[in-house]
Amino acid sequence: MGVKYDFKIESLEVLNEKMSGTSKIRSIVEEYGEEAYYKGILCLGQLKTLFGEPLYTTEDLEDQYAYCISAADEEGKRIYLHVYSGPSGPAIGGNRDADSRQAADELAELITGAEAADYDYEGYYMDGPVAVKMGVRNGEPYTEEKEIAEEEFAELCKKLYGLGE
Repeated sequence: MGVKYDFKIESLEVLNEKMSGTSKIRSIVEEYGEEAYYKGILCLGQLKTLFGEPLYTTEDLEDQYAYCISAADEEGKRIYLHVYSGPSGPAIGGNRDADSRQAADELAELITGAEAADYDYEGYYMDGPVAVKMGVRNGEPYTEEKEIAEEEFAELCKKLYGLGE
């Protein structure tokens, strides 16, 4: 059946050290459309169930959260994976080799099979500009979106990117 991995969360320092120069290996939710969008919302709740709080969260929906997860095989070989939600939704990054891809596939299966913890998130989709509230309540994903005014968007750009100062 293949290699079985033992997954554990690592620190932000490990993320910065080990994930430099890596890229997206795969999406966590492989399908597209509205159902996939709601499955993507579940991912953060599923990750919280499995690994606790992310290493960071931001108000920028295209850099919503990140985890650094190590995958140890039976021989003790360790592979590092970057689990995040970016512009294309929840994804797993790492080295582009067969071992990393195999570990990412197993991790994605583990994540999507987990119960989702309840959470609430408020952030912004900057291309909109849209304010987004999303999360999980009693195992069910929810989302609310509201277009934001030009003045609020300008303030948000200052806050998130230091633009317009």
